[in-house]
Amino acid sequence: MKKVIVLLFAILSFCAFSQEDFDRKVILLKSKISKTKGIEKLKLLDSLSRFISVDKVQHNFDSITQETINYAFKFKDYDIVFDRTSALIFYYANRINKPRKAVEVFNDFKNKQMNYEDNDLLARLYTNAGDAYFFSGEIKTSISIYNKAEDFALKDNDSSLYASARTYKASAYIDTGNYAKGAQLLNETASFFTRKKDTFKLLGARIELANLYSRIGFYKEAEIERNQIIKIKKYQGKRASLIPTLYNAAIDENKKGNQHKRIEYLEIAHKKINNNEAFYFKPILYYGLLSAYSQNDSLVKAKNFFHFIEENYGTLENIPYEARYRSCLADYYLGIKKFKKSKIEAEKALAIFSGSNDAEGTYQSYEKLAKANKALGDFEKAYDYSLKYRHSKDSVDNVQKARALSYYQTLYETEKRDFKIASQASEISLLGTQNELNKQRTLIGIAGLLALFSIIYLTRSRKFAVTKKGLQEQFSRNLINSQEEERLRIARELHDSVGQKLMLLSKQAKTKGENDLSDISDNTLEEIRSIARGLHPSNLERLGLTQSINALVYHMDMSTDLFFTEEIEVIDHILDKEAELHLFRIIQESLANIIKHAEARAVKIKIAKTAKDIKVMVHDNGKGFDFETKLKNKSLGLKTLLERTKIIGAILRIDSKINQGTLITLQIPTLHE
Repeated sequence: MKKVIVLLFAILSFCAFSQEDFDRKVILLKSKISKTKGIEKLKLLDSLSRFISVDKVQHNFDSITQETINYAFKFKDYDIVFDRTSALIFYYANRINKPRKAVEVFNDFKNKQMNYEDNDLLARLYTNAGDAYFFSGEIKTSISIYNKAEDFALKDNDSSLYASARTYKASAYIDTGNYAKGAQLLNETASFFTRKKDTFKLLGARIELANLYSRIGFYKEAEIERNQIIKIKKYQGKRASLIPTLYNAAIDENKKGNQHKRIEYLEIAHKKINNNEAFYFKPILYYGLLSAYSQNDSLVKAKNFFHFIEENYGTLENIPYEARYRSCLADYYLGIKKFKKSKIEAEKALAIFSGSNDAEGTYQSYEKLAKANKALGDFEKAYDYSLKYRHSKDSVDNVQKARALSYYQTLYETEKRDFKIASQASEISLLGTQNELNKQRTLIGIAGLLALFSIIYLTRSRKFAVTKKGLQEQFSRNLINSQEEERLRIARELHDSVGQKLMLLSKQAKTKGENDLSDISDNTLEEIRSIARGLHPSNLERLGLTQSINALVYHMDMSTDLFFTEEIEVIDHILDKEAELHLFRIIQESLANIIKHAEARAVKIKIAKTAKDIKVMVHDNGKGFDFETKLKNKSLGLKTLLERTKIIGAILRIDSKINQGTLITLQIPTLHE
């Protein structure tokens, strides 16, 4: 320990000496800049901007960096423009909490419309810009910016930068309520950083994941993540950085009612803190210990912490984390039965928590006030605060349940999709293996009797080929039909079960005046209905095939930038119900592929009927593709189109050329003339 103190003293002495040198160098650089022009001045400005980044506020990092950017743009030195713009955006968004200013810098950068191909710098710049939009509250925009950062990172083959952008994007998804997507991204990046042995970024992903699980009430999962974090940080010997993780674990244990483990986590954190570490977190930890001891009748220990807190924080003009300070004093005074003082402190805490929209702090203050007023004999106020406590806590619990429901719903859909794909692949592989075994047995038998049974062999071979083809076609037909039946079943489950429960939750929330919860319930209900409509086109039964296709085209026209033109004749009641469903799915899959892959600007859809058939044409002006290559690569979407075409006895033709678009034509024979 003595060696550590000596080392710290040496470092502090060095820093004090270095600060003088630092200031002198800044003055010298500014003097040189004032005396130079042109490229030489640009180089000096760039050097100064990079040099003062360690002491940004004192030496006006923002104004100097902006001057560097403007000067670099004047001389078309885009390397400096991009690098310094990225640094300035990061400074505003991540250092001095001015994200709107960072967004302005980014928009100004985009308006300059520079052609630049350094994907590494672009990835970093867009990642910082994503942070700017995220901290400004423009969450959806931040996701699209992070997506661009990922694209640039992939082009630069920088997998670490790609994973970092996805980590930040996960936080954005979590803030939009898409907890399953956020968890998926965080798990992916955690696995990546584990493989890369990037401990710092791995810990960041795991901490975010633990906080996500805690936020939606998955305390067991949060505990597993935090145990991993604690294990890694112990191995690294980083005592101070462990403290927030231990404190958050204590909060979860308190919510679960496990007071023994709550105190255990807080005491471990207390042992790891000292006078030189984690000063910013010290007050929070001490407040937490005072509350825990006071609430669990450890009043001797509580008294020691009370005196420490009062001497070190209570006398300050600006008390750190004042709401929590007042709250822990209220707990202490309740514990030692000084109820008037407890009431005063709880009221002060309530005022701060309410003003900052801290729902948990608010309902905890209501609970303290209910206890204090009851002890003072003011039963009317005690009852009033008790009702407010229950109402506020129920609201928080209901929001948490809605988040968990949304998480499970998204997770269910994702796992269901992945299971279907794996199941289809497994069944197809099994059928292929079985056919191969049958073929081998037949060949072995024929090889022994080749001379005698050559004619029988040829006959059997032909018959087997026909049978195999028939089996494969029948299997594909059954597989697709089973898929449609499963989609219909899931859609009904979502609508009849989950949808009804959400509707009930929304009504209850409205009755209680919980508008935020009601809005969350309504939005989640609408999302579930949208998922159900995607799983099974109920419009076919209600509106008929023609109107269903028109509705599909209209929806895609409204939700994309594509320009649609359509000529759709009425084709209702010409095909049977199964064929109508397959035709709708073929058109739906074709349009979806255009939106996902074609990079087209316009799409034309034409459906015409004759006495003998129905003709469908879907034409786009996108980038096109090599049909044979797609087919050889076993494209699942393309094979599904071909199988559906066979089921309805139609003829499908796909004409596509690179950079010349794609034309899909489908000719379906009608059942009657």
